[in-house]
Amino acid sequence: MSNKNLDCTVVITTFFAGEKLEACIKNIPKVFNILIIDNGGEKEKKKYFEDKFLNLTYYVSDTNLGVPRSYSLANSLVQTRYMLNTQPDVILKKNCIENLLEKTNLYPNFAILSPTIFHNNSYLVDGDYKILKIFKNKYKETGKIKIHPVDKKPPDGDISVEAVTGTAMLIDRDKLKLIDDWDKNIFNYYEDMDLCLRFRLKGYEIIKIRQSEVDHHAFSSHDASILSELDFSRNWHYSWSKFYFLKKHSTNIHAYKFGLSLLIKSILKSFIYVFFNKSKSITHFAKLYGVLIAMLNLKSYYRPKIIHKKIEEKLKNN
Repeated sequence: MSNKNLDCTVVITTFFAGEKLEACIKNIPKVFNILIIDNGGEKEKKKYFEDKFLNLTYYVSDTNLGVPRSYSLANSLVQTRYMLNTQPDVILKKNCIENLLEKTNLYPNFAILSPTIFHNNSYLVDGDYKILKIFKNKYKETGKIKIHPVDKKPPDGDISVEAVTGTAMLIDRDKLKLIDDWDKNIFNYYEDMDLCLRFRLKGYEIIKIRQSEVDHHAFSSHDASILSELDFSRNWHYSWSKFYFLKKHSTNIHAYKFGLSLLIKSILKSFIYVFFNKSKSITHFAKLYGVLIAMLNLKSYYRPKIIHKKIEEKLKNN
């Protein structure tokens, strides 16, 4: 492999990932440097992973940075031109990184190269790439991708798309400097859409590489004992971030129309479900809470209140 093909660092953000993190790392070729950003403060993991994987650096954050700030921190630490950002619940298939790097010369106008994403070995077009229309230098909401029969299987070759999810993306750091890094106002969700949109407004392309593949086990990158707390956080931030994204890239009218609609629906559903499905009631409360904070123009301040002892006790019992 040429030196150019080694010009990539794999970055993984983690928050109490349990066994998933090591499974992810084992599928990354040892010739590539790996940087872990641990937002759970699990200091005991640092020595374990750095001793076991000599190509790995384990950074333990004192606070939960969220996704964009974690990647921004990683961007300040790595020295290679390219970053492959991914998650603990992602398995890179054979030659995934190598096949991405081989295309960096073929597509000089790319900002992001993304592998073809499978979900539990099944292909879903909406889980692979997204519709993100631009109209007069503004984002134009168009709804979900309309799935035609041909879209139920992966594309035959590489394709230029409007946006990709943050599941796995190879980023040209030289171009990242031109858009001033990630938007650190976001804690989680829509940071990938924001990044793609800003790259495209600069005239760069987002390209899916067919011969590069990953398998994503969605919503499984955290220890099972904290899923209920993280589910609340996930719904809170998804609502906050979508409103923020719309307000930033579309119009205030569009953003507040979305916000009011979600607020009313979530209030009604939260009240109705409280009588026969408390779990769903809490989910809808998280949504209304998040979007209300965004509509009040307040920061994305909610953080899951994870107690480390809960994880430690679970590990001892096992």
